[in-house]
Amino acid sequence: MKELQLPICALFFSILLCIVYFSKRRVKLIENKIYVVMLLMGLLDNIILTIERILVRSGNINDVTSLINTILQITNKIDFIALIILCTCLFLYTLVISVPKIKNKMNSIIKVFGVIDIAIFIYIMFLNVDLITSGSIVSVSGGGIIPAYITCGIYLLLSVLVTIFNLKNLTIRHIPIISIIFVFVFLMIVFRIDPYVMVISITVTFVNYLMFFTIENPDLKMVNELLINRKLLEDQIEDKSDFLFEMSQGIKTPARNILEMTKIYSDLKTDKDKLDLVRQISITANDLIFKTNNILDVSSMDASKIRIVNEDYNPYKLFDQIRVLAQNSINDKDIKVYVKLNSVVPKTLSGDNVRLKQVVMSVLFNAIKNTQTGYINVSVDSINRYDVCRLIIKIEDTGKGMSIDKINEILDNSKELTQNEISKIDKLDIDLSVVVKIVKLLDGNINIKSVLKKGTEVTIVIDQKYKPSKDDVYNYTALIYSKKRVLVVDDDKDEMFKTKNVLSNYNIDINSTMIAKECIDRISSGEDYDLIIIDDELRTGSALSVLNELNKIRRFKTPVVVMIEKKKEKIKRQYLEDGFKYIILKEDLTQEINRIANKYL
Repeated sequence: MKELQLPICALFFSILLCIVYFSKRRVKLIENKIYVVMLLMGLLDNIILTIERILVRSGNINDVTSLINTILQITNKIDFIALIILCTCLFLYTLVISVPKIKNKMNSIIKVFGVIDIAIFIYIMFLNVDLITSGSIVSVSGGGIIPAYITCGIYLLLSVLVTIFNLKNLTIRHIPIISIIFVFVFLMIVFRIDPYVMVISITVTFVNYLMFFTIENPDLKMVNELLINRKLLEDQIEDKSDFLFEMSQGIKTPARNILEMTKIYSDLKTDKDKLDLVRQISITANDLIFKTNNILDVSSMDASKIRIVNEDYNPYKLFDQIRVLAQNSINDKDIKVYVKLNSVVPKTLSGDNVRLKQVVMSVLFNAIKNTQTGYINVSVDSINRYDVCRLIIKIEDTGKGMSIDKINEILDNSKELTQNEISKIDKLDIDLSVVVKIVKLLDGNINIKSVLKKGTEVTIVIDQKYKPSKDDVYNYTALIYSKKRVLVVDDDKDEMFKTKNVLSNYNIDINSTMIAKECIDRISSGEDYDLIIIDDELRTGSALSVLNELNKIRRFKTPVVVMIEKKKEKIKRQYLEDGFKYIILKEDLTQEINRIANKYL
């Protein structure tokens, strides 16, 4: 039974590894797909070796029947094929982790080596692979061994060479590859001592275990957060781009008006006419300044240096901590602090709880400073929709109140954070004007109501995420990866909003731009979309000119749909001949989009 110990041990650990790996959710990375094949081939190798040792448990190959002998020959050939596939996968895995840029070409590379391996498999199937015995130990011999061992050796050598030539990209994932060198030395020593001992199966299992603990398999929850943040960033960039485009278009009109009025001014004869025109020029110039200031405000939106860190937290524990801190800050004042959370508030939320605590505590500290007697009441309610929890936090006090001018000064968010404010940004007690800016940064809103000598009510509204379950995270991630992507190109803001609103009824990833050139740049940079919808009457170029530019891009195959007005319906055929896949009538937008969605989405 000694000859069964290593194969059974290897089989047990291989099964255990497969159970652990396949019981977890995984991201669909090329490395993971390769590793799955390696696991299965390692398991197959262990199963075959264990079965063979059981069938020849007597240790004498002459004692087995001709049927079992035939089965053993077939299983040995399958075993060699499994080992070749395993070594091929190890080489491909080494390529992926050592040369990251090669990922885009992996499908072609896999096909090439797949053809090579199939040719070797066919060759091995026509060669003999026989069992030989030495006492109770069983080994193999025959012509099929040589091509199998040579192929495996070449793949393993290539794996080591790829690692050596890419030392600058060396990571923890290369540990299994580097270990191959030591494994080779170990096997040579073992086979030198006893050429019949079977250690290949346990060695394969050992390498698979090393890879399990070093393979890059990012946490799905982290992937989910990254995808959400990426989408939010893309939306923010789109909004800014669209806004700047709209404002730049808006600036042209008053600028042209000023030029026209200056021409008229030079032709006027009476002073009264000149004075009226000067007033008109002044009004138009102010309008131009206002629009320019709006653009500058957008440019300064990212100027603040506050870092937002989203993580899971318990709101009940958070507000209990807030209550204790507030109570300890009262000192000898005759004030009572009440904190109450509505039962509809989820027990686990995801957001920047540090900033939330800072905001609430700063408002509370301000209330304590301005209240000598009475109470401070904190009530927390929520509106829960899908995976978003809208927290509504009300802080009421019976203090001295604030004047309307003071409230307006606090709520004025046009100024950027000063260096002094930034230096104090991590303190628990900050000015209310800074609190307003932080709330805005958290995509929230703050409202202040106050009556002098009666008290103040501050309402803070901030959206937080529910903590998703593991299944929800997996499903969401899979959904993001599988969503169809649509790009809408339209410089009419209202029209774009209407189009995106109709598309939002479908489970798709909607992107948009108001600039025709940006659409072309996105496709040129490698962005993929399943459908592009273009307005026919773009101010920055016609839909046809955009389509012609897109068709110049190599490998561009995305269907392009054009939106036209009903008065152009008679020339629909011309649009189709120009290369558009479909025509949408703006007057029947909902019905038309539903029709193309069924076809392309």
